[in-house]
Amino acid sequence: MGTNITCPRCRKNHFLNASSIRTRGTILIVIGLFLVAFMGGIAIFVAALLFGSASQNASSARRLNDEIPMLILIYGIFALVIAFGLNSLISGLWMIATGRRNRVLLWIMWGLLGLLGIGAVLVRAILG
Repeated sequence: MGTNITCPRCRKNHFLNASSIRTRGTILIVIGLFLVAFMGGIAIFVAALLFGSASQNASSARRLNDEIPMLILIYGIFALVIAFGLNSLISGLWMIATGRRNRVLLWIMWGLLGLLGIGAVLVRAILG
């Protein structure tokens, strides 16, 4: 399958026309907003819980200091998911504005997805 996906019967490109791309752009905007808002909210909530308990007593602060590498990894994954959501949002805006796909943003999305996979493997290796 190449970039020209055509109907075998009528030879028209029904799959990647401007209205289809704009519809997909709208879906990407919704997905991007959801990912950014949801993961940002979770990150803020977890940080408030961690630092709130660490400020209560010294033993919680010591345990938190012992888990700094894991926290950095977890917040790195949060950041990657937020970046994935921002890329979806920007890609969706591009698709709605132009009616075309942007290959650079698509490759950035694949790269972020690969980094998320690497992060997931690291978390499983550390916890596992």
